Amino acid sequence: MPSNIKHQNFIDLMKALGMFLIIYGHIVGDPSNLYNLLAQPVHTKQIGVAFFVFLTGWGLANNTGQPLRTVFTRIFPFYFYGILFAIFLSVLFYFLKGDTNASNYTPFVLGVNVFFNYFPANPTTWYIGTYLHMLLFWYFFLQGKTITKRHLVLAFIVENVVRSIVMAWGQDFMAYMLLPNWLTVFLLGMYLHDKKQEPTTPFVFILIIAWVGVFIFSTSVANVIGFDGEFPFRHMTSDFSLSIPFESLLISATYIIHTLLFFEIARRLPIHSVISFFSRATLITVIIHMPIIFETSNYFYKLFDSDDVARIVFIFVVFIGTAVISEIIHKFVDIKSIGNKTWNIMERITKTVKT
Repeated sequence: MPSNIKHQNFIDLMKALGMFLIIYGHIVGDPSNLYNLLAQPVHTKQIGVAFFVFLTGWGLANNTGQPLRTVFTRIFPFYFYGILFAIFLSVLFYFLKGDTNASNYTPFVLGVNVFFNYFPANPTTWYIGTYLHMLLFWYFFLQGKTITKRHLVLAFIVENVVRSIVMAWGQDFMAYMLLPNWLTVFLLGMYLHDKKQEPTTPFVFILIIAWVGVFIFSTSVANVIGFDGEFPFRHMTSDFSLSIPFESLLISATYIIHTLLFFEIARRLPIHSVISFFSRATLITVIIHMPIIFETSNYFYKLFDSDDVARIVFIFVVFIGTAVISEIIHKFVDIKSIGNKTWNIMERITKTVKT
């Protein structure tokens, strides 16, 4: 966040809720669960991902720092914690299962993971590769530019053409991870960069009701159309010649509408220290929560008579637990200082090579 811009409450709200939606979706899992039916043809947790993409665009459009340094500063924490945790998992699973989880390193090789039609062993780290591509796309093509409605329309067209082609190719995971899948939401954040925090007024309740109404309406329509439970995108159960482009349009609409509505809600809500606590944790939480879920869920569920109750409790245990772990790590690791020192070393090496 640029130093000359007052902290915006909506950033914390969108990050905290976005992470909660993602964890909720990963623990519930079942595509027929009501939660996963709310945002068809995507799975509801993907709205949380859209929030993070939108915030990335908003933040970059408000950036006043040196562009290359900005890219480094934003990606360094992901690489630092992501690689450390990948190494930890490699060592752990080598001794437990004889598997080094090598695919966990692919996001750190210039985001090459997005060109494979599967997620890394630690699934949520796919986002690190896509995040790098967003930063590089901004650095090479968008820095200093004002995003207009024309750009949004062009992004929407490119997004749907690319997504439709890759989906028709049968590479849905690639279609999901590639930058074009998130292009319009990303540029929407840049387009709305001048929208800041607003005072809380009764109007926010109208927006909340509208958001709930969108969920109800879209779920009802989707159930009439009929979608299967495939991941990462659901497909229409009644196939026709233009089903894939139609599905793609619905995917874009889902990302855009829900993100825009909650953005307008969030920037009219007050902040609380608890929300900020969970917001600070999102970087580490997104990296560590899936292995925790994989390795502990079966043991946790045995403590309850009802799996449904166990899942609900487990959602909060993971959400709160990973935030506590993150807070502890932050107390011992000054990632900003490490990043600054690393940048300075890289600068000195570059100057030495040039001379």
